[in-house]
Amino acid sequence: MEAKQINQTSYWIFWDRVFFRFLFAYIFLYCFSFPFYYIPGAHSIIHPIGSLLQNLSIWYGTTVWGIDAVPTEETGSGDMLLYWLLWITKLSLAVFITIIWSLVDQKRLAYSWLKKMLITYTRYYLALIILSYGLFKIIPTQFDEPSPRMLMQMYGESSPMGLLWNFMGYSTVYQIFGGITEVLGAVLLLFRRTTLLGALVLIGVMTNVVMLNYCFDVPVKLGSTHYLLFSIGLAAVYGKPLVNLFFRNLPTEPMDQTPLFEKKAWFWGTQVVKFLLVGFVFFSMLSAAIAQKEYTDNQKRASTLAGVYDVVQFSRQARTDSIANNYRVYWRRMVVDDAQPERLWVEQVNGTKLQYQVKWDMLKKQVTGHLATDTLQRIAFRYQSKSKDELWWKGTCNEDTVHMTIRGFKTDSMLLKTRKFRWVSPTPFNR
Repeated sequence: MEAKQINQTSYWIFWDRVFFRFLFAYIFLYCFSFPFYYIPGAHSIIHPIGSLLQNLSIWYGTTVWGIDAVPTEETGSGDMLLYWLLWITKLSLAVFITIIWSLVDQKRLAYSWLKKMLITYTRYYLALIILSYGLFKIIPTQFDEPSPRMLMQMYGESSPMGLLWNFMGYSTVYQIFGGITEVLGAVLLLFRRTTLLGALVLIGVMTNVVMLNYCFDVPVKLGSTHYLLFSIGLAAVYGKPLVNLFFRNLPTEPMDQTPLFEKKAWFWGTQVVKFLLVGFVFFSMLSAAIAQKEYTDNQKRASTLAGVYDVVQFSRQARTDSIANNYRVYWRRMVVDDAQPERLWVEQVNGTKLQYQVKWDMLKKQVTGHLATDTLQRIAFRYQSKSKDELWWKGTCNEDTVHMTIRGFKTDSMLLKTRKFRWVSPTPFNR
């Protein structure tokens, strides 16, 4: 048995060696900045490589694919054209490296230590990425509860991603539950003996995440797909024992759980690095999530005018009678969103929706701004309380004098806010 095991680990068939070389090159190219982006001051190490890969990707896109221009400005999307070109470039480089490696290293019969190194690197990369996502769900900041603007918006006017964000943000408990499952899988990956269990947990978690991203057009498709594939790959290392256990009803043999470095000095040195890296990432992400939560809560408390308002009285002294008599452009509803107090949403009588970029002066009780799509169309208003639920606004809109009275609409009385969990439901309440 021992001779057979030694023979299997010391010799790989040709295509196994080629496939491993490709995986090794591809994974390290895809994750090349890990773990340096977690290390303070290490940006200078990875920035030149990142710039080189980006420039190569842009050249690849313009020269090979005939793309006129590749936008490089960050938008928050993980599926920008630049990132897809980066992926294709890294994939092409991995194929090239595999060919060269296979030509110059034909005599090597196996890569046992490099395989162990690749598994370890993939484990920690995946674990720390998913740990970050999980912490921002346990401290519920990734998905905000539906804002006043979203509550007043028709389903048909929501984007698929906006619909998903409102769905996830509606239930804080469900968001925390999702974060716990992600953190659980990530933590299990940090230990050799629980790697298989962690990979299986993340396969379930990430399959759901990937399907949500694809079905609701969330621009993290490229990243989430890789996280799922990495989870499947880590579980596939234990493929034969899993097949024997679940499908063949055969006993399984223990997997090799020896550490990457077996010498005591190296082993304990890597353990210290592991403890420092994981601890730094955990407390950095946890602190960032808590700070984001506090900022959001403080912003909501500071937004004293946040809410939905019905315009119950509106008068406009326009420069021309044709505009003054055009009742359809009168304001019908206003929304001040606590999540985006710098925005003022207005719905006109004719159904047209306008968005203003505004600044509030709470001491002087005034608001100024301009239309988000046209800086020449400006507004400037002073406001004061008229009664408990009403405000009186006076000012100018596109140089026309405007007077209006607005009355607060209580979104807390809406069905989505009032309908709570109940054990006993006489009939399905699906509306």
